[in-house]
Amino acid sequence: MGRRVAIVGTGQTPYMRRRRDVSVPELAHEAAKKALEDAELTWNDIDAVVFGVAPEAFEGVNCPDKWAADGVGALNKPFMRVNTGGTTGSSTALAAVDHIASGLFDVVLAVAMQRVGQTPVAQRILGLVWDPIFTRGFSLNLITVIAMITTTAMPKFGYNEWHMAKIAVKDYHNALNNPYAHRKLDIGIDDVLNSPLLCWPMKYLDCCPSSDGACAVVFASEERAKRTTRTPAWVIGTGANAYVTTPGIEGEEEILGPAVRKAYRVAGIDNPRRQISLVECSDPFSFMEIHYYLAFGFCEEPREATKMVEDGFGEMTGEVPFSASGGVLCSNPVGATALVRVAEAALQIMGKGGKRQVSDAKVALAMGGGGFPAPGSATFSNAMILAKERR
Repeated sequence: MGRRVAIVGTGQTPYMRRRRDVSVPELAHEAAKKALEDAELTWNDIDAVVFGVAPEAFEGVNCPDKWAADGVGALNKPFMRVNTGGTTGSSTALAAVDHIASGLFDVVLAVAMQRVGQTPVAQRILGLVWDPIFTRGFSLNLITVIAMITTTAMPKFGYNEWHMAKIAVKDYHNALNNPYAHRKLDIGIDDVLNSPLLCWPMKYLDCCPSSDGACAVVFASEERAKRTTRTPAWVIGTGANAYVTTPGIEGEEEILGPAVRKAYRVAGIDNPRRQISLVECSDPFSFMEIHYYLAFGFCEEPREATKMVEDGFGEMTGEVPFSASGGVLCSNPVGATALVRVAEAALQIMGKGGKRQVSDAKVALAMGGGGFPAPGSATFSNAMILAKERR
């Protein structure tokens, strides 16, 4: 990985359906300012900025990165815009890490944002990813594709709507302790099962909201990180992968697992169930966590993953807590979503998780996923492992 890199500060805005009180640069500035204050740094301490924002149609502004450059302190400094769909935030983080690990810079600000509330129909924009000649005219939307994946996986894993609802309830309860979360619900399994049906087996409460918000993370070299009075979160492993699906719908373990396994190899993780303290993952739909138990190496058989749901494996009091923040199911500012995973994992390692703090958090996995898992489309995944101790 080159030079050692650490996270020394994070900043987030509240996530909500619409932020009509701010412009694009003001929203990004809000998160960046909080991150710098958390890191005890000034704008002058930043050597470079990496800015993440996904589909521009959400903002209703062409090239929002250029509009926001001044708001995130990028004037007269190297500035890079990143867009890899749902993984934009984690790609932004990986670019910032590489900026420092390569020796180019000592302090890099990673900022990602999205204002999904600027568009009345997010699914219509997301649907433009389909091939304009062969598939767009009769393509399904994302939720129907997700429903197809779920029904295909149910016999393999042995889970049902109850298992999905159990995970959703867990995430909504976790979000009650997260001051930034969009959707916070004190509900039970029956509430999820009885919520409006979108496309079987996906109910309304099995699916994430559309959120406005921004997130920022300050990365620093080892030398600069040692100067901080705060506990840094050390980056000990990273991984990235692009997967183009074949005619047939693969499972999340085949599509999103490789990036995590790459990060494990870099970090020296060979027994994740014993070595990982917590996971912040891309989980916009309730069924996905079940697949991640298998994809991330916490079990070896699909049906074992379903049994782990029943046993509370990913709950706050479980063996390896998943989505202590409430996860993507509770907040989804698309371009920032995956950077939020990194920020939340860092907060846990730095001991600043507040009411959502996982006890004795030593090693955290942050994973971002995005794309369309349908034939001929690309799906991206990124992973970052953070730790209290340098390696």
